[in-house]
Amino acid sequence: MRTYVNLIGSIFSAFLLTLSFPKWNLWIIGFFSFVPMFFSFTFMKESKTVIISSFIFGVVHFSTLLYWLVYTLTKYGNLFPTISIFLLILLSSYLALYYVFLFYTNFKLKIFKSPNFIKGLFFSLAFVGMEYLRGILLTGFTWGQIGYILSNFSLLLQSADIWGIWGLSFIIALINYYVFYLLYSFYFSLRSFLNLNFLINNFFFLIIFISLLSYGIYQENFWENIISKENTVIKVSLLQGNIPQEMKEIHEIEYSLKVYKNLALFALKDKPDLIFFPETSFPFFFPNEKEPTLKLLNFLDELTLESKKLNHLPVLVFGTFRLKHKNGNPFVYNSLIVWDGKDFVDLYDKEKLVPFGEYVPLEKYFSFLRKITVGLGIVKPGFSKNLIVPVKKEIIKITPLICFESAFSEILRKRLKEDPRLIFIATNDAWFDKTSAPYQHFQMAIVRAVEARRYTIQVANTGITGIIDPTGRILKMTQLEKEEIVYGKIKLLYYRTHFIKYGNILGIAGSLILLFSFILILFLPRFLNPLD
Repeated sequence: MRTYVNLIGSIFSAFLLTLSFPKWNLWIIGFFSFVPMFFSFTFMKESKTVIISSFIFGVVHFSTLLYWLVYTLTKYGNLFPTISIFLLILLSSYLALYYVFLFYTNFKLKIFKSPNFIKGLFFSLAFVGMEYLRGILLTGFTWGQIGYILSNFSLLLQSADIWGIWGLSFIIALINYYVFYLLYSFYFSLRSFLNLNFLINNFFFLIIFISLLSYGIYQENFWENIISKENTVIKVSLLQGNIPQEMKEIHEIEYSLKVYKNLALFALKDKPDLIFFPETSFPFFFPNEKEPTLKLLNFLDELTLESKKLNHLPVLVFGTFRLKHKNGNPFVYNSLIVWDGKDFVDLYDKEKLVPFGEYVPLEKYFSFLRKITVGLGIVKPGFSKNLIVPVKKEIIKITPLICFESAFSEILRKRLKEDPRLIFIATNDAWFDKTSAPYQHFQMAIVRAVEARRYTIQVANTGITGIIDPTGRILKMTQLEKEEIVYGKIKLLYYRTHFIKYGNILGIAGSLILLFSFILILFLPRFLNPLD
């Protein structure tokens, strides 16, 4: 009976954690979502129960967080719903193993027995280490890092410029452990509130939280002051064409050209310096497909003529598939191309591809995997680079991130070493319709803006398109599935944050601590005096 009660705690925690993310976005719940499961661990005596409980927690959480995969696989992958659900559970089961690894290690080290400040620090570091490992192993899957919950809490969000998304996850983990510590102390003895040990532990917990809040207040004021004093401003127009995925799938270039032509011509009235289009806004193989390529060139020429009438020539950055041949073999890239009104001056080929969307992992050995692939499945990776863009008689660098790439802080950090002035996220989230996926995706852009202390723009085919300032404040944001133009003014800042300079020290340290602790458990069980 006790086992079933403990499992209820894990399932309850899983639902609470999912509710902390968009589209529900009950972010305050994230501060105590793990607490029911922590309490269930205090009553567990067997490692087997911990493993089962942790696994169920992970499966339930990721299945409810990533439910939109079933929708996408069924509608665009043409799979039976039962197969889509099976694949979601399979992915969730894999991701749940990381939680098993984390909680099993902490249970064996008695982190949930007689909690204190030191144990809270260890757990939080181990949690960050678990998320770091999840982000690098087997191509990496960073979606759903708990630190994204703090995109809703500006003061704690500001510390992302020190330690990135992993530091934000550390904060959420530590807050959860602190709430558990308080309730545990209250549950077992009211007298503990008057105990010197309790007061000392509280002091150290509160010192960290007060320091983080103070840092957040200081950094918000500091960056608002920098933004207000910066005089270099450029005008941008972001085009959200709202092209249905069904039309993109059949390469309906005529419709795409018509929509974006009308939007771009309308945007010219605002005299923008830059016009940004979404990922694969023109869904054909440029420049090898001659007829669509000629139509695109005619569109660009017409736009240039209209611009000259206004005596203002903007630079365009648009997305398309690019086809080139190497040694007689065709290579397809998901690209962004820069047009300065006269010529194509630069391009970027997407580096981090979506597995089972843009390429098929292990296809050489398991050809059947192609059957569960959504999208082309034949795209090749490019290499890391920034876009070189002429703006107002000077050359600036813009960091491009296409779709899935915005989920990886390390990709951003690598490119920010060249001191670009702006972050541009181009995406096509039409695959997900009005599920929670576009909201979760946009949440990542908020954290990227603070990590880099740059203005960040996201341009999505069907939404969400928006502009975010260096403090993580959303300046403009569109609705889903609405044809729209976002007009805005961007200040070109460049500043190397601690995160850009030194990287993910916290994640690496946390993973080493977690791995070392696990090895200690395996080879020195007598030293640890295990419970079972």
